[in-house]
Amino acid sequence: MLDYPTPALLDKLFRLDSKVAIVTGGYGGIGEAVCRGLAAVGAKVVIAGRNGQRAEALADSLRQEGCDVYAYAFDADNIQETRRMVDSAVERYGRLDILVNCVGLNREEKLLDVTEENFDTVYSANLKSAFFVAQAAAKYMVTQGQGGKQVHLGSVRTQLALRGRGYAAYCAAKGGLGTMCKQLAAELAPHNINVNVVAPTFVRTGQVAAMLSDPQFYDALTARIPLGRIAEPEDVMQAVLFLVSSASNFITGQTLYLDGGITATQ
Repeated sequence: MLDYPTPALLDKLFRLDSKVAIVTGGYGGIGEAVCRGLAAVGAKVVIAGRNGQRAEALADSLRQEGCDVYAYAFDADNIQETRRMVDSAVERYGRLDILVNCVGLNREEKLLDVTEENFDTVYSANLKSAFFVAQAAAKYMVTQGQGGKQVHLGSVRTQLALRGRGYAAYCAAKGGLGTMCKQLAAELAPHNINVNVVAPTFVRTGQVAAMLSDPQFYDALTARIPLGRIAEPEDVMQAVLFLVSSASNFITGQTLYLDGGITATQ
């Protein structure tokens, strides 16, 4: 018999009390929103990223709100540092239930100008680093035997190219991320570990502020989005909270396009 949506049932579906979450890139525009959202529903949050001062500043802010958080500085491009970061999180909290990987960047270059150095930088930041942090987290999730949730931040570029911009490396990396996460989901399903991708369109963050400040680009962008706007960090956070909650237990290997309908119409 289906339970009615009582407060107790909603808590069971969406609260994350006692859960431990790592958020890589956790102090960026999207990462901060995700960390705040996870903490708000009861998770213990490890804020991880290259800039230790920014991670600690966010951690201090959340501690003042009564949240249990831990800041850790690491280089996502360094596999050994990635493994040490995950080890440290488990040493501190004794378990690991959730990984939200918000690491990513772009080095925009037109096709005929793409350099090997920049291509490798984009590939490493968006795809290679995602695999090895997923692997490091999965080792603990498998050993614990209690399942787990992984969410990786993709992009609408996982599916769509972008006319007029030099996005070849970025599209290749994000496209690879979407397919890689299907394989991770297939391999980890026997251990009750869900792996999904949240793939937003442009999100209002500092990383793309210069592009969004161009009125011609912004107007053309929003004109193609049926809902008529770009995403906000809170939009991404809300999707992530669903995918790491018990409400999404039967969802794995999927890419959720958080795009205002653009992939439905392009």
